[in-house]
Amino acid sequence: MVDPVEVQDILTQVGSLLDAGETSEAIQILQDLHPADSSEILYDLSSEYQSILLRQMEDEQAADMLEEMDEEEMAEVVQNLSVGELADILDEMEPDMAADLLGEFTEEQTAALLEEMEEADDVAPLLAYPEDTAGGIMNTPRHMLRRQMTAAQAMSFLREHYADEHDLYYLYVLDRHRRLVGIVSLRALVLALPDQTLDEIMDRDVLTVRAEADQEEVARLLARYNLLALPVVDEEDHLLGLVSVDDVVDVLEEEATEDIYRLAQVSGDAEIFSPIHRSVGNRLPWLVVNMGTAFLASSVVALFEGTIAQAALLAAFMPIVAGQGGNAGTQTMTIMIRSLALGELELRDTWRALLHEIIVGLIHGLVIGLCVGLIAWFWKGNAVLGMVIGAAMLGNLLVAAFAGVLIPMLLRWLNIDPALASGVFVTTATDVLGFGLFLGLASYYIAWLV
Repeated sequence: MVDPVEVQDILTQVGSLLDAGETSEAIQILQDLHPADSSEILYDLSSEYQSILLRQMEDEQAADMLEEMDEEEMAEVVQNLSVGELADILDEMEPDMAADLLGEFTEEQTAALLEEMEEADDVAPLLAYPEDTAGGIMNTPRHMLRRQMTAAQAMSFLREHYADEHDLYYLYVLDRHRRLVGIVSLRALVLALPDQTLDEIMDRDVLTVRAEADQEEVARLLARYNLLALPVVDEEDHLLGLVSVDDVVDVLEEEATEDIYRLAQVSGDAEIFSPIHRSVGNRLPWLVVNMGTAFLASSVVALFEGTIAQAALLAAFMPIVAGQGGNAGTQTMTIMIRSLALGELELRDTWRALLHEIIVGLIHGLVIGLCVGLIAWFWKGNAVLGMVIGAAMLGNLLVAAFAGVLIPMLLRWLNIDPALASGVFVTTATDVLGFGLFLGLASYYIAWLV
């Protein structure tokens, strides 16, 4: 494996070779690298050099490099290739990756490429499924075992059709209607008597997933049950394809990135060097929403102008109440969203989660409220001020617990992604109620604060 610093050095070296017309030497350097590193170098080259390399290197090498990129990057790199040149590379790619790349083209371009491909029959069915579903990331199944085969026949079948050891994740068994009926371990197959049928030794309890299942659910199942592959079936259990753990590594990264961005109200396709108009378009609408909620919090403060005018020192403590409430609410909200995303939490668990977070919030409120109250007392020499801000802190951390639990769960119940909208509402709740509680108590005890 080449470290990122060396990759930059090799990029310079490859560029120099291409400038000198020594394309074969440049291709050899890329071939000696891991595809993940060579794909990074290829992507950073000019479009002219990308086309030169892809045309002159072996199709299998080109396919390996492209498979390390996402679909937008692949489409950008191959844009100058002819239909025939690209079809040859697509034939060497894994069907699911080829389908992802074809999904970036127009219907006319896709039809032309499929017409030119030799392996189109493996790729075309995958185009019928949305790219973020099990059907969109699965690979077409290879030759499968049949239940009436003997152990000896099955071993011969494997030697004939499974030349690559990476294909042997699990041995799935089909009936004569291509319905998935069982799974056989290599250990069971090796230990079986030669004339025993697979129907006798197979395990009929097979975990499957429907083609329309979200890719995040597929990744969750593979992780939860420590599987290397998961079969995709239709309503009648006909085997449609297989999703391997390799297929969901990028899914996990994509989904994690999407959730992190959504917590910050940023579009999932945002990048640091995105075009300015796209960056502004992704972020500005949510800033406008936040501005509106900020005015809501300000309107609560405005209701207590008289109180603040009489005891201006209250203004110094308002950011503390709002900040602590917001932080506590964000903590609870983040844990809730993660648990929902991983399937650890369901709507039926709402009240149990709420009770747990109320207890946590109560303890936090007592500790933080006592600390802040004592600091305010000794700092300003006013015990009533300490009591007011301590009580407000306790109340706002309880509000944070309620908001951090109920808002994500309500959004999930409404079929709205909690990661996208929870932050705005949780912060609004803690700001509005925190200011209201603090300034309301201060108004009641104003005679002791001035």
